[in-house]
Amino acid sequence: MSGVNITFHGAAGTVTGSCFEVEAAGKTILVDCGMFQGTRSLEALNHEELPFDPKKIDAVLLTHAHLDHSGRLPYLYALGCKAKTYCTAASADILKPLLQDAAKLQAADAERRNRRPDRAGLPPFTPLYDDGDIATLHKNIRTVSYCEENHLDDGVSFRFWNARHIVGSASIEINIAGQRLLSSGDIGPGRAINCTASEIGGYDHVICESTYGDRDRKPLLVSERRETLARHVEEAIAAGGNVMIPAFALERTQAILEDFDALFESKRLAPVNVFLDSPLAQKLTMAVTRYRDSGTDMLKRSNIRFTESTAESKKLNRMTGIVIIAGSGMCEGGRIRHHLIRNLPNRHSRLLLSGYQVAGTLGSVLRDGAERVRISGHDVIVKAQVASLDGYSNHADRGGLVEWIKDRTPISGSLFLVHGDASTIDNFAKTLGRVPDFPAAVVPALGETWTLYPAKPATRLSAGRSDAASLTAPRDWISKLAALRAEVDKKILEQQTNEDREKMLAALRRALDSVH
Repeated sequence: MSGVNITFHGAAGTVTGSCFEVEAAGKTILVDCGMFQGTRSLEALNHEELPFDPKKIDAVLLTHAHLDHSGRLPYLYALGCKAKTYCTAASADILKPLLQDAAKLQAADAERRNRRPDRAGLPPFTPLYDDGDIATLHKNIRTVSYCEENHLDDGVSFRFWNARHIVGSASIEINIAGQRLLSSGDIGPGRAINCTASEIGGYDHVICESTYGDRDRKPLLVSERRETLARHVEEAIAAGGNVMIPAFALERTQAILEDFDALFESKRLAPVNVFLDSPLAQKLTMAVTRYRDSGTDMLKRSNIRFTESTAESKKLNRMTGIVIIAGSGMCEGGRIRHHLIRNLPNRHSRLLLSGYQVAGTLGSVLRDGAERVRISGHDVIVKAQVASLDGYSNHADRGGLVEWIKDRTPISGSLFLVHGDASTIDNFAKTLGRVPDFPAAVVPALGETWTLYPAKPATRLSAGRSDAASLTAPRDWISKLAALRAEVDKKILEQQTNEDREKMLAALRRALDSVH
């Protein structure tokens, strides 16, 4: 029996860019086609030529709508993909506004870069896709239900399992060439909802996410989470500052709004003004409520307000004593950045980080205690208090991931670990190595291809990218350069006289001239 080849085009040694290509039985199936996020080196991968032919894809299976899993889907169709994309109805419903917003941000970013003087005469940046490509994608979307077996040609089938990550999220089982494969997608906290107990377990190979594979989180009651949020808000507002909460537009924003609504309803928190400064998050909030009854009516609460236009957003910078929720969750784009420029220098303001911060992102730099940061061309001093809000994660922790894998044993072939920082995956692999009856963990590198056989360990067919290690490093050369620039500026400004500054500049010049 011929084997199945799987190539890891993304989420290998890094958290983002999920994209796995499965080839066997005359079929080529793509699981996810997400955007790379994080360092500039990783983001640059989005604009590289795809390492596969989109026209030869027979089916695309989407685990969920988050951009690190879905963000390059329209690009496939811009390059001639004719395959159907299969996802849940909830994912299809929230995918369109997410991708339209991504296209808008890409267009704005391309325009900004092309205006830079240092790019004069160079080929222009172009967005990956536009609204027309998104429309083409949606014409090819087919929705599926959890638990149903869906058949392609040549005896290939697939099934979606509820992953409990976000609305519509799924783990995907693929039956191909006599093998049963399972890709976890992103796994939520708590035990997964399964269709029937008799169908759980017994896979040949499992691909498992590892986002929080190196840590166990202390169980946190919703009431405790809300109390922490209330105390942060009260302290910052009493001091005369603002509260900034960068939040992902999908799920995280809705959870935070529900908490504020509950705090206002119970009168635990005075009715301070909360501004959702994200048109995308507003659209998604309305969409998510169609699939989840939270028991709240936050959209009608008078002190929870939505800003639509850029002009309305800018007005917030003239206000104090308010809460601003805006994207993006890792501070890499969106309206949160101009609020950071305005509020980070204020020691009375507070930045609350409510989600995972990928290494190299502005959010991770602020979390780690940076005293100065560069935002959209501005050097910004950080005096505001920076804190993390626990209890909002939609990812299972280390213990939850171990239990998820146990529920799917026996695994007769290999267990692949993906979707995690390199150090996190390494620690998770060591944890799994101590669990009886688990196969040895395989950690694929970016671009590697592995061959799978029934009930046998996978074998590596081809090596990955030669630059995989540098691409997935927590800090790339661009972020190191930015940190060095900030350090040089600080040291020069600390000198007592202009003569001392001139001496330091001369020493730097000699050091540069000595490099050949």
